[in-house]
Amino acid sequence: MTRSRMLARAVLVVVLPLVTITAAKAQSVADFYRGKTIIYNLAVPDGASWGLYARTFIEHLHKHIPGNPTVILQVMPGAGGVIAGNHVFNVAARDGTVIGTPLSTSMVFAATDPDQVKYDPRKFSWIGSMAVVQDVITVWHTAPAKTLDEAKRTELVMGATGKASNSFQDIALANNLLGTKFKTVRGYKGGAEINIAIERGEVHGRATTWDSWPGSHPDWLRDKKLVHLVQLGPRKLPEIGNDVPLFRDLVGEGEPRAIVDFVGASLAMGRAVYAPPGVPKDRIEALRAAFVATMKDPAYIAQARKLKLDADTWQTGDAVERIVNEAFSLSPALIQKAKSAIDLP
Repeated sequence: MTRSRMLARAVLVVVLPLVTITAAKAQSVADFYRGKTIIYNLAVPDGASWGLYARTFIEHLHKHIPGNPTVILQVMPGAGGVIAGNHVFNVAARDGTVIGTPLSTSMVFAATDPDQVKYDPRKFSWIGSMAVVQDVITVWHTAPAKTLDEAKRTELVMGATGKASNSFQDIALANNLLGTKFKTVRGYKGGAEINIAIERGEVHGRATTWDSWPGSHPDWLRDKKLVHLVQLGPRKLPEIGNDVPLFRDLVGEGEPRAIVDFVGASLAMGRAVYAPPGVPKDRIEALRAAFVATMKDPAYIAQARKLKLDADTWQTGDAVERIVNEAFSLSPALIQKAKSAIDLP
């Protein structure tokens, strides 16, 4: 073999693998997801607003992911979202076939009680958030107290799930910073179960996301069976009622408001979507792009609005990541005070 032919062959041997590798890399995401099933892990029971958002989202998500994989729902409630967070962080596959929605308060709980969880929210791969959340503390129309001032003098029994949930933390925050006399009954499996308890008279009310009411019980709103005492979030929502005070306005400036805003980071995160740490970067980028495409999909928007879901306040994965990092950047002293503010004996 001549020297020139040997050189040409050597170049061919080198170049062909490079071309093959480049082509494989360009097609890797679609090739990987084609024929696959993505498990969508939901940290709460499927019967309330969180489930409604998740099911609506995944119905449209699959067509925007390269390779068009199937997406199925996996419900993993428990411990105020901690069980799901632990699973996604430590057990779930790190190849892009597991994504999900955490209970956002369980992410803030990781800052105040790191020894109680086995995950670090800063290390999750954040895909986006379907909607910002506004919380509200609500009682049944027959409750013995129907205003916040009355709730400071009269004990109201409130249903809750775990200590890392908004159903518990919002109530604790009101007792500790506003002086209300709420008594929590923990252990309910989810919002739907608490709603049944409210209707039966076992508890007087609950704290929950505002849009869980028009989404799950528009009849209760229509028939004025619910009385809203206070709303929690960055701003007042007029649809809740102009006479329903905003929590952060009631605590004034300074440290108390900083604590309220820190706890409110979970509201800013809202109905977030995450993946385990360590998922290949190109698949995370594809999932983030698919998320944005879903949020802009006219079919998704139409269905969400028909179901009275928020289709307007979605956020990118970068935005959620910033919220998480800012929450964990507060001073340890302030985080400890926040921990006390969202806990009860």
